[in-house]
Amino acid sequence: MQFLYHKEAKNPYIFLEKEDFLHLKVRRVREGESLNLRNFEDDILYTYQVSTLKRNSCVLNLIAQNQIKNPKSGVSLALAVIEPKVLEKILPFFNEMGLEKLILVYCEFSQKNFKIDETRLKKILINSCEQCGRGDLMQIEIYESIDSFLKAYPKVVLVDFEGEKKEFSKEVLYFIGAEGGFSKSEREKIKEKIALNSPFILKSQSAALGVLAKILL
Repeated sequence: MQFLYHKEAKNPYIFLEKEDFLHLKVRRVREGESLNLRNFEDDILYTYQVSTLKRNSCVLNLIAQNQIKNPKSGVSLALAVIEPKVLEKILPFFNEMGLEKLILVYCEFSQKNFKIDETRLKKILINSCEQCGRGDLMQIEIYESIDSFLKAYPKVVLVDFEGEKKEFSKEVLYFIGAEGGFSKSEREKIKEKIALNSPFILKSQSAALGVLAKILL
């Protein structure tokens, strides 16, 4: 673990108990030990020292802070809403690879009973950041229809088997469909298309990771 997240990181001291303290209890921290914290609001890594350690609580005292610039990829990716369990599994990979914004769109082939638990997704992203060292949370936007999405983002390129096979660019917003791809009407609304260089049918998550790997890694 590279650091711990706490919204109050930057305060002279932090009192931890209940769920916040459980992270430290599992790590068996000792009094006098130092810990790094971030708040995802600034570019500073805060170092605290554990004190007043009790069975179910402790106090953290700020002892140092270091400016660490968070690298920004500037890359966004649009993905049709897929099964939440699958989304939750691939979210840490998006975050670790440096995706700045994930845009989720309910498309014709998205099952409308799929409900996105934004609170749960945020917890997954926090845990991912703590593990990989990313100092900011990947942004998530959700659109209830492709029309509302296109109103906000009119310049989109579909990742589709009908598209051209050419180089992917960081400057372009690519849109990956749900299982089954895009409907005929959705393809008609977005004229520009690009294809991945694969002879096989890819799942949505495989296509998304493939596109990001080409752009970011």
